[in-house]
Amino acid sequence: MKTSGLVIALGYGGESLVELNKLGEYPVFLHVVRNVGEVAEEVIVAVSRGLLGVYDKAVSEYGFDECRLVEIGDSGDELSILKEGLGTAGGDIVITAPANAPLIPVDILTLLTELCERRDAVLTRNMKGDVDWFLSAYNRKSLIEAIGLGEGGGMGNVVEKLRRVMYIAYSTIKDLDPMLLSSVRIMRASDIQLVEKIIGRTRGGR
Repeated sequence: MKTSGLVIALGYGGESLVELNKLGEYPVFLHVVRNVGEVAEEVIVAVSRGLLGVYDKAVSEYGFDECRLVEIGDSGDELSILKEGLGTAGGDIVITAPANAPLIPVDILTLLTELCERRDAVLTRNMKGDVDWFLSAYNRKSLIEAIGLGEGGGMGNVVEKLRRVMYIAYSTIKDLDPMLLSSVRIMRASDIQLVEKIIGRTRGGR
């Protein structure tokens, strides 16, 4: 089965375009692209309309031309974002990742992909127990069909229409990712220094 990666670069919950800040060798969002690219045959970066040129410049400058940029509506609604994003993907499975989460372990992304091979969706939960729609995996065809059934509501209502759904609890994520790197989100430029320290610790302080 072909896997697509969908990196959501819509600047939620923090400073605008924080994912364009440089972290080490290149911008934050390109760390996510690199990690997702270890698992997916194609990587799509979904950006807000009108910002394609800004991201395209970074992609070209740092040699990540293999990823594809698409513009989608920045509605703030997960359902609309995923509907548009999945509509641009060509894979049977689509794994999602937020563009401000540069430390998501490849092992977590691989697990989501493998578990989704025989399921309609594999959904992770955060510390509060809420589903992290942008760090999950979906059977593209199944999800698009479920969205097409309409009846309003958000992603929760859509998922109820799917037959084979697996939820991964926060405690399980913690077992797989003891340092909780998958939970690290860069919300503002001042977070960069903290994340650099975390990277230093994961590399043994080198």
